[in-house]
Amino acid sequence: MLLRRTASCAFAVAAISFAARAAHAISVDGKLDAGYTQLSVQTTKTSPGPDATTGQPDFSVGSELDGAWAAVDQGMLYLFFAGNLMDTVCGFQACTQADALEIFIDSQPGGQNQLLGDSPAGFPLAGLTFDSGFVPDYFLEFFAAGALDHAFTRNAYYGSLPTGGGGSAIYLGSGTNPGAPATLSGGTNPFGILATIDNENTAGVSAGCGPASGAGVTTGVELAIPLAAIGNPAGCFTVSAFILEPPYAVTNQAAGPLPPGTCFLGPAAGVNFASIPGDQFLTVCPAATSARRATWGRLKAIYR
Repeated sequence: MLLRRTASCAFAVAAISFAARAAHAISVDGKLDAGYTQLSVQTTKTSPGPDATTGQPDFSVGSELDGAWAAVDQGMLYLFFAGNLMDTVCGFQACTQADALEIFIDSQPGGQNQLLGDSPAGFPLAGLTFDSGFVPDYFLEFFAAGALDHAFTRNAYYGSLPTGGGGSAIYLGSGTNPGAPATLSGGTNPFGILATIDNENTAGVSAGCGPASGAGVTTGVELAIPLAAIGNPAGCFTVSAFILEPPYAVTNQAAGPLPPGTCFLGPAAGVNFASIPGDQFLTVCPAATSARRATWGRLKAIYR
């Protein structure tokens, strides 16, 4: 959406139950912590590319979504998306391309299975359709821009998706550092959402459309979202994410992954995830909420 700018063959952990971890176990710094449980791993090369080869925390020439991880503890949802987001340098001018990570959460009755044109997310993504079992109520957007020849910034937006359209969207703020601290300033952030990136990954998938593995990548985009920001869900909820490039075109990097052989999806208005094999969403079921129970907790992944 970039609100302020111009398969059955997929391996995915689509549902997961886990005991909560102690809050200190996760540091929101763009690096994978032991407190997370994996939800999915990428199985498809990144299209349209190029590959992420720069190896700098504040800059990448390519985008990829190598894996998705989650944890829930003491009223907080932690999400970690391994990989990179492109930040294209344009000589010594401002960057004109900064790919965005779009995150949608289905945690309440209602929502929008097909994004509407008069909703905050629908304005640039109107017509995009999710899998039939996924009807999101909230969205977040994260992107980083302006490295190397311009000052680095990371930016985040948050909004709601009411069934009948409308809703609200707010700019949560920005930060001028990669990694920690993940705080955002200069916007409106009533829930205190945290968001950051470490863009230094050079492993994971390469450019193309064929089979690949995103396993082993431990840096990327990380967020901490209070459950109050997504309606305080009492039970399981679902999350979908994909990488968007200007102007509002969907790459083939999604969670859950698209089938190997799937290339760049193109303009968002024409994307229908329901027509693509597999679920392009992940289910999170927090099994416990107290730190004491978390100490004794076990993690159980349900593959489907």
